[in-house]
Amino acid sequence: MFDGFKTERKSISEEVVYYIRDLIHQGRFSSGEKIPGERELAQKINVSRNTIREAYKILAAQGYLTIKHGQGVFVSDEETYRKNFASSFFVKHDDVVELFAIRKVLETQAVAWAVDSDCTPGQIAGLESILADARQAAQSHDYDEVSRLDLKFHLSLVRMSDNSILHRIMMNLIDLLSEVRTQSVEIPGRCEQSLLEHSRIIEAIKQNNKELAVQNMLNHLESVQKSILIHQKGSEAVSIHKGNEMMS
Repeated sequence: MFDGFKTERKSISEEVVYYIRDLIHQGRFSSGEKIPGERELAQKINVSRNTIREAYKILAAQGYLTIKHGQGVFVSDEETYRKNFASSFFVKHDDVVELFAIRKVLETQAVAWAVDSDCTPGQIAGLESILADARQAAQSHDYDEVSRLDLKFHLSLVRMSDNSILHRIMMNLIDLLSEVRTQSVEIPGRCEQSLLEHSRIIEAIKQNNKELAVQNMLNHLESVQKSILIHQKGSEAVSIHKGNEMMS
């Protein structure tokens, strides 16, 4: 079952999270089934126990796993999973405002630390490669790929901050971030605007200009938030109008 695991550029714990989530989505683990313990899985896929422990904590926070002390780790039952899925999928107005308030604090600090850590040419090239791939996906109207690359861009910046705690926090926000990202990339003109804003963040990092990098990140997040809120308001108005038509 675990033969297909391999690491790439992501942190190893992040790879393990995605890997186990894929196994659950593929039905390789049943609801309520006990999965291998830290030691067993670490040996099977050749990573450390700490890596498995961190991945299990993230998956538990996301609702995929239930950790029962003294008993083991289990795939969450369907009701728990549905509640988690629903809470991450339906992002309301207040959720967007609060989520972006957190993102502004975390991601502006992440980019500041990234500049302070003297980013390597390879790290900057990695950001530019993500941006180039996202532009190509946008031209092909592959918005699922644009969304995936947008997440990759922001998580790459967090990893460049060299702060493991910040990275853990962002990993726990992934489901909410994914839904907001799905909403935003399909807003007319939003995708192109985000790509432009990403390029400005990269340029500021290349210039080693921390203040500009922080300001560009803040401008980007405020711009995305504004687009989503306007889009939600318009969608709510359409829904109310349709509801009134059905009742008349």
